[in-house]
Amino acid sequence: MDTPPHTTARDMPTDRVTRRAFILFFCTGLFMVSLVLAAITAVKIQAFHFGPLTVLVPAGTLAFGLTYLATDVISEVWGRGYALCVVVTGVLMRVLILILLLYAMYAEDVIPFITVGGNWSETQQDAFVQVFASGNRTNFAGMVAFGVSALADVLIFHHLRERDAGKNRLWLRNNISTMASQIVNSTIFISVAFAGLQTWPVIGSLILGQVLVKLMVAAFDTPVVYLLRNIAEGRKLTDFRG
Repeated sequence: MDTPPHTTARDMPTDRVTRRAFILFFCTGLFMVSLVLAAITAVKIQAFHFGPLTVLVPAGTLAFGLTYLATDVISEVWGRGYALCVVVTGVLMRVLILILLLYAMYAEDVIPFITVGGNWSETQQDAFVQVFASGNRTNFAGMVAFGVSALADVLIFHHLRERDAGKNRLWLRNNISTMASQIVNSTIFISVAFAGLQTWPVIGSLILGQVLVKLMVAAFDTPVVYLLRNIAEGRKLTDFRG
């Protein structure tokens, strides 16, 4: 794995909690929770009003934007290898979500010894399937889009990190890698998730809306990336070098 030269096994002691270990687990947890919530809530569409401009945005967009904050911190502090491990794990979790959703919706239909229990009615079952069947499509779209864009984010971030070594440009690589990969993600995700379900003008608005919201999240998450990096590395909280 590609890890910074200063990173060793001693950075993760097993007998006590360190700031470095806490930030790694915090960012990994933030990544996984945001990824799951983005998959589940993407079926709901919200309208964002920016003065005369109104754009449509899936409700999971904000949660998904936080995944890039997490991977950028992990990339900066622990290196590309750790970030790629988190991304691959995220893809596998999306597959697991899909399998578990299919089980929850259709287990009674295909497994002879499982039946509906309690007061669960056909009306409730129909509503349950209607909501989560749509979620399955967005989950599949999310897996494809996430796999491509998250890989692009990590690779772009580390290319810029190596190119600009010693130039104090964490803010630049954080924003460029996140914004570029978010545009890729939105285009793939919206096209796969909503083609045939929405008109192309609506799909165009959804792509534009996602990109705008994600770019805003990317711009505002930069101070948080510095903050988490500084806590993990024991720097002053206001240290903007690197």
